[in-house]
Amino acid sequence: MIKLIRSDDRLIHGQCVTQIVKLYAIQHILVIDDFTATNPFLKRIFEKAVPSNITAEALTVDQAISAARKAVDNEVSTLILMKTPLVMQRLLEAVEDLPKDLNIASLAAGQDRTAVTKYAYLTPQEISAVKQMGEDGVHIWFRLIPTSPCTEWDSIKMNY
Repeated sequence: MIKLIRSDDRLIHGQCVTQIVKLYAIQHILVIDDFTATNPFLKRIFEKAVPSNITAEALTVDQAISAARKAVDNEVSTLILMKTPLVMQRLLEAVEDLPKDLNIASLAAGQDRTAVTKYAYLTPQEISAVKQMGEDGVHIWFRLIPTSPCTEWDSIKMNY
């Protein structure tokens, strides 16, 4: 069962392992990122960066579709991590019964990125995808860690 779907350009990191994994009782982490999944060195780092009682795998978006379908139906508490909300849009198109809930965390500032929160900067394509997902009934919320304040997309969408 998918417990949390999260867009965070850091993917697996200290806050993820120490707070999110515990809060959601995560047993498996599915990292969905084409670059990470196709780089043997990075893939190995991400798959080993979790506590020994948790499994992790790094898959391309195409590979992750079948893994996400399985995660929807099984009893393993799963965290899905992706670098961009664009991946969520692809998953929603391909995975029936995917939870319509997306936590957006840290997305770094950069050229052609707009600050949506103090820690989440989205490209025009990501803003468009978030708008569309919101219109399609996906609950979108911004929060770095479980103890930080939450910003609901519905409360700020009129600014974008």
